[in-house]
Amino acid sequence: MDDLNLSIIILSYNTKDITKRCLEHLKVARDYCQKRLKNEIKVIVIDNGSEDGSDLMIKQDFPWVKLMALKTNTGFSKGNNIGLKDTKDPFILLLNSDVYLSEISLYKALAYFRVNLNCDVLGAKLTYASGQLQPSAGELPNPLNVIFWILGLSKIFGLTFHPKDKSYFAKAHQVGWVMGAFFLIKRKVWVDVGGFDENFFMYFEEIEWCKRIKEKGFKIWFVPEVEVVHLHGASSNFDLTSSLLNELKGIKYYLKKHYRNFYLPVKLFLYLGLILRIIAFSLIGRTKRARAYVEGLSLI
Repeated sequence: MDDLNLSIIILSYNTKDITKRCLEHLKVARDYCQKRLKNEIKVIVIDNGSEDGSDLMIKQDFPWVKLMALKTNTGFSKGNNIGLKDTKDPFILLLNSDVYLSEISLYKALAYFRVNLNCDVLGAKLTYASGQLQPSAGELPNPLNVIFWILGLSKIFGLTFHPKDKSYFAKAHQVGWVMGAFFLIKRKVWVDVGGFDENFFMYFEEIEWCKRIKEKGFKIWFVPEVEVVHLHGASSNFDLTSSLLNELKGIKYYLKKHYRNFYLPVKLFLYLGLILRIIAFSLIGRTKRARAYVEGLSLI
């Protein structure tokens, strides 16, 4: 595999300082990768209508970046699709603005495609700033494992679409989905499958995309040798309530799209699971979390 030219798409929304650090780390990784692989790496930043001066900062401090400043926040799916349409290179990396690469991250990721010709999509090992592992891959959701998840029974029955055991992330292997914070694909995947479903505004969109990718016969790999830091939540101002509610919306849309005939019985278990969580979090005094689950009842 000789042509390892890469286009990197970064979505930014009111994360000026974080985006700046992301690009500073990226430049170091880009320069190292280009020196080792003799490839070309282009960087596109889609600014989703930021109001914090992000666009001006990027223009002034990072002239090597192609900036596409949008007037409004189009969301994760549509924003990335805009960037995907602007690429021509054989590899594309979707990178969150709150992800910090190490010097060797890009080099290791692209080089992996040389040794594993069976890899079409690559997800990295994500860690929090503290160094703690962040679960970032799993199996595709289906009616059964969603029911076990909402009832908190995944570990008991060994059926989960969002594993948290460290053993799952200890070695490279094929998975059902990888997190969109670091999502490296061969261009032919996007050409054959298309991009994100824009009915997702934020959360769960990469999982649904991975389902369509796998249905086309492409292979998705989690590769822990490629490790990056993800501030997780920075792009949503660390609003966990918003994250939870958007995830519930995403699960509902995903199930109705791919498992429409099973959605009604799953919906009943989703109600039951949310009610149990409301009770549990209320009893331990985590009222904010409990209120978020109350609000979630209206979304399913």
